[in-house]
Amino acid sequence: MERWNSSIYSDFLEGERMNCYWFWFKGKITRNRRKETGEIYEQNLSGTLEWNGIRLENGFNHCFDILIEKYTKYMDENKYHQTFEDFQKNIKRISDIVEKSAGDVNKMISLAKTQANRITNEGKAINRAIVAKKMKQEEIFEVFFQRAYELGSVTKQEYREYKLEKLGL
Repeated sequence: MERWNSSIYSDFLEGERMNCYWFWFKGKITRNRRKETGEIYEQNLSGTLEWNGIRLENGFNHCFDILIEKYTKYMDENKYHQTFEDFQKNIKRISDIVEKSAGDVNKMISLAKTQANRITNEGKAINRAIVAKKMKQEEIFEVFFQRAYELGSVTKQEYREYKLEKLGL
């Protein structure tokens, strides 16, 4: 199994990847001793599709399923693909708005509008709105959702449905 480059995937999956590596290594690699020299060498069993035991195979499959589930859940939540670093950056930006406003809703909206008006990428606007929604910052969500609508990543129908839902209709 080729080791995944951690720059391709994000840090939030590192623990699951390390667990998969451990089970793979223990389940697919055996250590043997050469009869002639007594030297210990590692032999890869992956070519024969054998496992060193059913518990290791089940452990690997379980860890790999968790890894796949978390990664696909993260990817499915994003209408526009964003790297995990961008996701973390969006969390930081929303947190900064909340901290700087110190509970003042009008200041929070003002800071969010200032930030939203600088955004020219429709994917960035909708992703920041998604992060604000996850952080339960409804006022900030509305500002970035409006900007995403202005840039075209939210359709007129989606925006209309959101406004009607907010009004309770």
